[in-house]
Amino acid sequence: MQSFLTSALLLALFVGAGIVAIVIIRSRYHGRGADGGDWESALAEYKNLRDKGVLSDEEYRKIRSLVEPRVDR
Repeated sequence: MQSFLTSALLLALFVGAGIVAIVIIRSRYHGRGADGGDWESALAEYKNLRDKGVLSDEEYRKIRSLVEPRVDR
């Protein structure tokens, strides 16, 4: 019976740690996506890389298609 309680306690701690990790990761992810200025500056940096020849036009279009829906115009 004692080994069952120990196992149950360890499982509960493991699940609790997983929930805390998920909450922390989600809060950081949502915190970054909330600021539109960061996306606009990142997109401008990618455009500069394209203009310098570091990125191809196709690569820039792919990046822009990923970023553009999140930027308010």
